[in-house]
Amino acid sequence: MELAAALEQWLAEDLGAGDATSLAVVDERDCTATIRGGPGTLSGGRVAELLFAQGGVRCELAFADGDALPAGTGVARLAGAAREILARERLALNLLAHLSGISTLTAAVVARARAANPAVEVLATRKTIPGLRELEKQAVVDGGGGTHRMRLDDALLVKDNHLRLCASITEAVRRARAASPGLELVVEADTLEQALEAAKAGVDRVLLDNFSFGEAAAAAAQLRPLGVAIELSGGLNLQNVAEYAPHGDCLSLGVLTLGASPVDFGLHVD
Repeated sequence: MELAAALEQWLAEDLGAGDATSLAVVDERDCTATIRGGPGTLSGGRVAELLFAQGGVRCELAFADGDALPAGTGVARLAGAAREILARERLALNLLAHLSGISTLTAAVVARARAANPAVEVLATRKTIPGLRELEKQAVVDGGGGTHRMRLDDALLVKDNHLRLCASITEAVRRARAASPGLELVVEADTLEQALEAAKAGVDRVLLDNFSFGEAAAAAAQLRPLGVAIELSGGLNLQNVAEYAPHGDCLSLGVLTLGASPVDFGLHVD
């Protein structure tokens, strides 16, 4: 769904038959207001701008997505119909809080990971809320990270359940290459033996899933000479990412999109 249509649907969900309180209490008049938020890394600013514009409200952003916000920062100035501003307030703040939470956590993870390995990539997974995937993935990018797969159709990722339904890793790789030769091919490995088989079968990247620090280091030492990229995933978080970072080319973390705490935002009429 396009963002404009999604915002209209989400607003309709919140409005129901209309903003009963504002319609009863607030006259038809214009006003100005300020959105403040932080501390954190901003994401969702362009989304809020579009949401207010759909109601004829001017939204002037003082910061761009990806910018660092000190606590209580004036992020945007609003001017327009008071009822429209109030009707869109909560949706705008919810999106800013959620998306900025993701970008803020991502920025912290990236900083710790790259302090240990300046070349490592931090990636979001497909662990996203339905309907918010593109916005959540963009929030990760705003925080300095990247994406794993956006959808099931843009890369080949052979996981444990695929292997339960196929004869072997080598056969799965052969089938995957034959079916979609132009797509990146990754195999998830639960053991060093699986990782070595995948590398020798010619995958682009081996995903070491739920390896301990020591296991990841030992596996990387054997995989590097085979010329395969190494991804680490499973149980990674802000507290342990620096210990994993030296052993991988990329780190994928579901917690970026599923475990980020929201950033505080508020809207106040002048």
